Amino acid sequence: MPSRLSRPYLSPPIALLLAVLLVAAACTGDGAPDPAGSAGPTGTAPTSPVSVGSPEPGELARAACALPPEQLARIVRGSPPDRVGDVLIVPKEPNFMDGGLSHSGPWDYLQRVPFLLYGPGYIRGQGSVDRDVTLADIAPTFAELLDFEFDAPDGRLLSGALVPREERPGPEPPRLIVTVVWDAGGRVVLDAHPGSWPVLEGMIPGGTWYENGTVGSSPSVTAPIHANLGTGAFPIHHKVGDSQVRIGQAVQGAWQQGPAVISVPALADLYDLAMGNEPKIGAVATLSWHLAMIGHGRMWNGGDADLAVLRQKGGEEGAETVVWNLPPKLQGLYELPGYVNDLPDLSTYFDEVDRLDGTPDGTWRGHDFADEHLRGGFHTPARIPYQTRLVQEIIDREGFGADDVPDLLFVNYKIIDEVGHAFGVNTPEMRDTVVEQDRYLGELVELLDDRVGEDRWVLFVTADHGHVPDPDLTGAVRISVPRLVDNLQATFDLDDDDVPVVVKVRPTQIYLNTAELEEHGFTVEQVAGYVLYYTRGRGAKRPEDVPPEAVDEKVFSAAFPTTMLEDLPCLPEDGG
Repeated sequence: MPSRLSRPYLSPPIALLLAVLLVAAACTGDGAPDPAGSAGPTGTAPTSPVSVGSPEPGELARAACALPPEQLARIVRGSPPDRVGDVLIVPKEPNFMDGGLSHSGPWDYLQRVPFLLYGPGYIRGQGSVDRDVTLADIAPTFAELLDFEFDAPDGRLLSGALVPREERPGPEPPRLIVTVVWDAGGRVVLDAHPGSWPVLEGMIPGGTWYENGTVGSSPSVTAPIHANLGTGAFPIHHKVGDSQVRIGQAVQGAWQQGPAVISVPALADLYDLAMGNEPKIGAVATLSWHLAMIGHGRMWNGGDADLAVLRQKGGEEGAETVVWNLPPKLQGLYELPGYVNDLPDLSTYFDEVDRLDGTPDGTWRGHDFADEHLRGGFHTPARIPYQTRLVQEIIDREGFGADDVPDLLFVNYKIIDEVGHAFGVNTPEMRDTVVEQDRYLGELVELLDDRVGEDRWVLFVTADHGHVPDPDLTGAVRISVPRLVDNLQATFDLDDDDVPVVVKVRPTQIYLNTAELEEHGFTVEQVAGYVLYYTRGRGAKRPEDVPPEAVDEKVFSAAFPTTMLEDLPCLPEDGG
């Protein structure tokens, strides 16, 4: 009998799934474990061993089922068992794992994204719509626009957004479909800076804006969510479970082996091949993770080397260069145009950014463009016009949208993510970045009208996740990743053989060496129980800063073995 996780219940209409989850959660009681009656860990100061008991029967499942149903659904969709960690963890909202400002989790503030389909003649001008949608719904919707048959594993056609065929400008599909991803530009960022995105806001009445648009799965990080967008699948099917995934016994960068990590075809793979590789398929982005939007390139049997422009340093997936490039491991699978670094220099746009604060003084809000942490200006809003100029050059030189064979172009603007990590969401620097990002959305619309033709293109504007608001404003507890690793090691690894029990801790999961764990007489369930009762005093980066009354405060809502997903009582038995 196949695993329940392989059954199609993971992608029914969300209303049915959430209804079943709600009923089941209600039937399990309040789901809150009782610390006084548990066999959870107790004892000594942080980083010293503690006594470890086994969780009470059903305790871990009750904690999982006490999560809001939509959050649990996102976790299930995002957890292919063979690729993710051994223990899934959910900090109490708004707490987060502090290996930096983590934007990884199932909560609405990370999941909700701008979701605008726009294209006169092809997209209805109906304004805001309340329907629940996810980024997995975009691939089948694009397929319908292309008049191409595509079976999305999880996504659903957003037919309500589309102008009926008989009312479109002609029998042909749009000449060009453009996807623009404001990396980390989720609704939490836009809502923090009202009035700073008038172009996007002004386009809403002329298109279809899904107010309840989400990325759809957790973890909400770059690699899996761009794969959601490109394939119409969630990680449970496309297998990109995180930015680092388990391949065999190793935990490695998701794209360390290139696009082979994606286990299903992208829409672009199949459409391009079916059309004899005549369509132009391209991505202008930063990191290899972003290429999941266009798929496998030449790796797909019969595919060609689609256009790809990145800024990735060698094989390091999260490291950027200051020039446009294509890492060696991806050369041959995709094509980098030779002219991409011949355009006007980034410094051409420094004066424009300097004026954003109203005080032209040769800096960006007092930050010298040459400062190392600004990467020579690449980590400022100057990157937005610089990249838009490149997009224009590519459209012109490559002929995107120039004939009746529909083309697909994907653009990831990463600067909101960079500014969020460096300065935070609730800062003047973020406001400047949103203002500039919005301004050049207007420039892109004008470019499409001019180069492709009015009523001949479709644009989708979204983000791959939100970002973390200032913890001082939200009251979030920053759970130290290094301290959690140290505490787990001190508790569960009882020898000095240089073989750690903890392989890696990610913001939503823990990878374990289960053989080493069992050698010391412990179980994965005990590790999960330890995390479930992990306290603020034990997990703080600086325990001395924790108020005495908060030392014993639990910082996680749930922690449970990944294998438990198959047997949670609050999941439906079948596809329903």
